[in-house]
Amino acid sequence: MRTLAKTGRGSGKINERKAYLPLSALLALCMYACVSPDGGADVPVRKVMKSMTGEPVVPREANRILVYDFRGSPGYRSLCTTLGIRVRELLSADGRLAVVTDEAQADLALEGVVTGHETRPLRYNEMGQAVSKRMRITASVRLFDRNKKREIFFEREIQAFEEFSDIEPPVVPEAAALDRVIDSLAKRIAQQTMRGSYTGLLTPVEKGRK
Repeated sequence: MRTLAKTGRGSGKINERKAYLPLSALLALCMYACVSPDGGADVPVRKVMKSMTGEPVVPREANRILVYDFRGSPGYRSLCTTLGIRVRELLSADGRLAVVTDEAQADLALEGVVTGHETRPLRYNEMGQAVSKRMRITASVRLFDRNKKREIFFEREIQAFEEFSDIEPPVVPEAAALDRVIDSLAKRIAQQTMRGSYTGLLTPVEKGRK
């Protein structure tokens, strides 16, 4: 920490008063990180510190990213393949980073694991048929800086979901619902990678819970 230089009695007092403002802001942000319902004790204070420096999630000197094939249980194989393709497309379209396939050329590496995929009934008709369903997919993602050999972030769970009906109008086949959820999840992962947050993509239901 730089020591404040005292050039005189008056200027010394002014400098000391100025020093209180960033310190109080730092304390307030650290307290927020500790009590925030999004993370509690699991959210490292360094994330709060980093936000104060103005340093972007993607290091300024990074130009190329490698997106590894998403992993998951054998039943998620097709889902993982499609999700990886969508994420690469979105990162390429953003234009900030070039998506490469050669690990030696990559400044950054993105890893992802599909951790869950479920469809649950929400409402039944008189005949006991599920007329309303909810499909949800979750994934964990990790962004690694290969140049500095450090982890930039690790998100245990990023989710996307869709409520649909394959019986009542507007009818949405389950395959179409799956495509929509994968697309939504890919957008969230891409936003998390490029911006450090996908808050702007949260649904009203999710915002209500927060």
